[in-house]
Amino acid sequence: MSLEKLVTISSNDKNTDLSESNSDFTVNLNERNLSQGVNRVLIKECTVPNVFPNIRGPATYQASANNLLQIDIQGLGVLGFIVPEGQYVISTLGVPPPNDLLTVLTNLINASIGPDTVVITLDPITNKLNFTFGTPNYKFIENTPATPSPLNDVLGIVNPTPAYTDIIDADALPDLTGYKNVYIHSKDIADLNGVDAGFGLISLAEPISLVDTPYGSYAYKQNNDDELASIVFEQPRNLSVIRIVLRDENGVKLDIGTHTMNIVFKAYFDAV
Repeated sequence: MSLEKLVTISSNDKNTDLSESNSDFTVNLNERNLSQGVNRVLIKECTVPNVFPNIRGPATYQASANNLLQIDIQGLGVLGFIVPEGQYVISTLGVPPPNDLLTVLTNLINASIGPDTVVITLDPITNKLNFTFGTPNYKFIENTPATPSPLNDVLGIVNPTPAYTDIIDADALPDLTGYKNVYIHSKDIADLNGVDAGFGLISLAEPISLVDTPYGSYAYKQNNDDELASIVFEQPRNLSVIRIVLRDENGVKLDIGTHTMNIVFKAYFDAV
């Protein structure tokens, strides 16, 4: 006879000796008899805070950093401009706030290319960015592993500038939405049943969309399709100890500080 048990895992209940943080934590289930011989689990609910800035630095976000813009300047070569990590907006009305990306980036560039200047504006019709320099000596380079310029994607710069110029229009809309998705990984729950196509086989238990979750609030996911949310084990396993890790699409381990993560799953096991 098969039995089922609803299990709630929270970072608030983490084992402090085995856990690194609230987004890389281990829990010990108290009902050890009901965590033996589990045949499959069904992920029912997940709650994850969106506390990840849309402009990210390499110290914390490693391969997912996007705060570097590189510009090819005739006579000077390629110069890099690093925007401080944070949650930014693009302001077009009134006095721009301190976290206005256009103001911060303009000041960074002008501090390095003086006496020349750049003016960055948002076109009111196309909603794309325009860069107007004082002299025709500037190119945007392509974002590649050899010449990384990941802020290109945020600014809507898709293609490299074909020739030195003083006026450059972005190809696409600016994107300050930040992370689209984060991923809950657990070797104990998912093992090789979960495949993260972007990073490889690292036990993906559940992807969580942050698209409709404002910065500073919680993303909530509920699975109503039992088949898609079910993870079947080849052999029954013991789930008395479970480790949970939150990662991004590049496999970078994320930090949620003192915020809380929760996962609810249903465990199916054979009655003894």
